[in-house]
Amino acid sequence: MITSILIIIGFAAIALMSMVMHEYAHGYVAALCGDYTAEAAGRLTLNPLKHIDPFMTILLPVLLLVMKSPFIFGGAKPIPVNPYNFRHRRRDGRLVSAAGVATNLIIAILLSVVLHLALKTGIYSINLAEPGRTSPGVIVLGMGIIFNLVLFAFNLLPIPPLDGSRLLRSFLPAEMERLFDMMDRFGIILIFLLFRYFGHVVGTVIMVFWHYVLQLNDVHLGAVINGFRHAIHSIF
Repeated sequence: MITSILIIIGFAAIALMSMVMHEYAHGYVAALCGDYTAEAAGRLTLNPLKHIDPFMTILLPVLLLVMKSPFIFGGAKPIPVNPYNFRHRRRDGRLVSAAGVATNLIIAILLSVVLHLALKTGIYSINLAEPGRTSPGVIVLGMGIIFNLVLFAFNLLPIPPLDGSRLLRSFLPAEMERLFDMMDRFGIILIFLLFRYFGHVVGTVIMVFWHYVLQLNDVHLGAVINGFRHAIHSIF
């Protein structure tokens, strides 16, 4: 029971900082491009308290955990950005939009390096027959990797207000940009309505990066997911 609680806490810590760093990256790159809106609002910081959104950061991930969702997703409070302060509006808009997803991919890569080293040196071990005996560190690192890959893949979807829509919009003519602006208020509703279908897209991206970029295999993935499920079931 104690081990399961530690696994959940470890994963929650990585997930929280991953969401915070995603938003911080947006604000940091925006400042480099001439927009200091986030800094003026006190948001250009890694202090989690400045970025927590009660629903996206806390309630949504907890609900997904309790519901035993195949994907655990969440987000921090969006960083305020004023594109009219950019030196080159379209180019800088792309850089700011890409900063968040790039950060999550980098975090996933760094965590996978640590996991590779820990398994190679024998510090951590995997037990497929008994998920509860897989090293807690493997489960925490693996779930941290999966969470960051989910943030990476999900945020690349071209639906407002996700980063993918900002990237796509920066390549469109002005008339289409205004259409995307109008969709912003309805995008989040569309996301929740189609969430189950997005799962296939996100899952495919995760598998591709898990195998070909991070060089992890199905043994690692199975051990991580089964170990995390075991931890959740022992608590809830």
